[in-house]
This record gives sequence, structure tokens and C-alpha cells, in this order.
Amino acid sequence: MLEDDLTPYERAERNLNEPAGWALAEDEGRLEDSDILSRLVRMALFEFGEGKETWPAAFDEEGFLTALTAEGRRFDGGISVHVWPNDHPPPHVHILKKSEPDNHHLRISLETGDPLGDLPPWVDHNQLKRIKALIAKHHQLLEGWWEKHHEKAVTLLE
Repeated sequence: MLEDDLTPYERAERNLNEPAGWALAEDEGRLEDSDILSRLVRMALFEFGEGKETWPAAFDEEGFLTALTAEGRRFDGGISVHVWPNDHPPPHVHILKKSEPDNHHLRISLETGDPLGDLPPWVDHNQLKRIKALIAKHHQLLEGWWEKHHEKAVTLLE
């Protein structure tokens, strides 16, 4: 998008990730080939993309952004808890540790509080116990994030 002659406010109005901004930029002739290609790629990702549950953004079928990043919160010890906007059931959170690669994250069910899948190398019995207590303490917040992005209530299983 050609933005040399726009003020910051005008640039913000022409956010190509939103339908209104796209239409405004299109009407003014400010779309470039790269803008169109980017939107086509996002449309293809929506339709055919693999691994959507790990994406930091969500797109609709028209290639527009529906959620930019996961809901998340940092806690003591370099731990952060996230709900991804494109994630799959069952309701769960992703636990990341700052000192570990992103692909070494832990998933915890919001319905049972139990781990989903294998434990990453950094999670030992004591660490898991602390994480489960953290999830229980902040369950209402995490449940709200899941429901906000997935429009499905979390059912607690006993």
C-alpha cells in the first residue's frame, strides 16, 4: 500500500486486515500487487492451512483478520499461559516456558486440568503440580478466553 502521503491516522483507517480498510484503500487506488497476494495467501491458509492451532492469528474465509494473537498472561518463573484463537477441541491452554523452544509447550485441559499429550522435557512432577494449581486458580479467566475465541462453553468434568 502506498502510504507516503498519509498521516498516521489515515494509515490506521486503511488497515488492510479489515474489510472497511481494504475497501477504502481499493477505492483510493492504494492497493499493490503484494497486498492482493497477501490476502489471497490468507484466504488459502484459512481454507487449506495445516497446523492452525499453533498460529498466532486467525483469519476468516475472506482473508481478513479475526484475532491477532492468543490471549495470554505471564506468570512467575518464566511461565506463560495462552489460548490460541484457531485452536481445536477439547478446551485447553498452552503453557510455554521462556527458556524453552515454543514447540516444547505443555497443553492442559480446561475440563479436567490434566495434560494433553506428552509432557515436554522441562516439565517434571513438581512443575506439573504447580502448573495445575495455577490453572485451577485462574480457571475462570482462562475459561473466558476459550469461550471468547471459540464460542463454546467449557464443561468441567469431575
